[in-house]
Amino acid sequence: MPKRFAISASASCLALCLLAGCDFFFPGIPGGPTKPVGADFATATPVAYDAGGRVELSGNITAESNIHVYDLGAFSPGDRIVITVDPAVGSGLDPTIAGFDQNGQVFALNDDKDIVAGLFGSALDEVVNVAGTNYYLGITKFYQDANGGAYAGVVRVERNVGVPTRPEQILLLNFAGGEVTILGEGTITFDPFDAADIDPAYAGQTAQIKTRIAEVVRENYQDTGVVVITTDDPAPTSENVSTIHFGSFSQTKFGIAQSVDQGNRDLCDDGIVFTDNFDKPFASQPSVNGIATAIANVAAHEAGHLLGLNHVSDVTALMDTTGTASTLLADQDFKTAPLHPTVFPIGEQNAPAILQRVVPK
Repeated sequence: MPKRFAISASASCLALCLLAGCDFFFPGIPGGPTKPVGADFATATPVAYDAGGRVELSGNITAESNIHVYDLGAFSPGDRIVITVDPAVGSGLDPTIAGFDQNGQVFALNDDKDIVAGLFGSALDEVVNVAGTNYYLGITKFYQDANGGAYAGVVRVERNVGVPTRPEQILLLNFAGGEVTILGEGTITFDPFDAADIDPAYAGQTAQIKTRIAEVVRENYQDTGVVVITTDDPAPTSENVSTIHFGSFSQTKFGIAQSVDQGNRDLCDDGIVFTDNFDKPFASQPSVNGIATAIANVAAHEAGHLLGLNHVSDVTALMDTTGTASTLLADQDFKTAPLHPTVFPIGEQNAPAILQRVVPK
């Protein structure tokens, strides 16, 4: 797709240096050349809102300048931020945007408005629940987008709209079999959970493994408002039920969720843990307790996506995507950790804080 030519902030800065005859590199500064303005939180470009609390943004994401960061200013609990960033006319950019608090911790992130409908622009609509002197907007390209391109964006702020009341959220662990449809995976059909489907070595341990899975998932969500039940419990009376299913087989993954549901807007979404032959990637066969813990960690991870959590780079974190199979045997937790580079190039995710915002206890 043809792209509109645009001069980025970093490119215009370089042009000024060359015209003035100044050096591009500055000797004596540790770490080499400085970053372009607006490339991180320390150099974020301040925005100036009009009288209606609106500002338009534009820029060009390239291989050399692959992230733009804007300082959105101070916010108070109850302030609403609405952001849209689209490819400029003629641009092939697939933008990813993220909102960060004053600590550089993500509070919202979006890649595509609607991938099914082919809307590859990005949008955020969030209400702040923690005061901060500086909130930030980061704009980058989807990690598989090799080209980059120009963007046009709008930020709109509404003050003191109030912090929304969050509805009840039940998390159902489905051991009873059924089917689920996942984008990119199609419809997956699976039988009732049977430990022997993991491996014949676990035959007769179904009840023990199910009990341990439920125990670990409940421990992981005990500091949130999520109510964890299983299909062995009485049926829930609430309609706000997200479900993690157990069964079937995948050659490439332990589990998958329907989406990263920013802000937990979909109260009835699904994920699945592929438990058939689950033990095969491990260097040695885990114990009954070990395999149950590993399955539970994957279940809590996929449920985290359904609540709006993204991947991070920390093998001790439940949302990690860098560890090996053996990592799953350890006690993983929701914690603060660096965002994985495929999610966003900078920033951290404070998983406990996000969960408290979307499913407060």
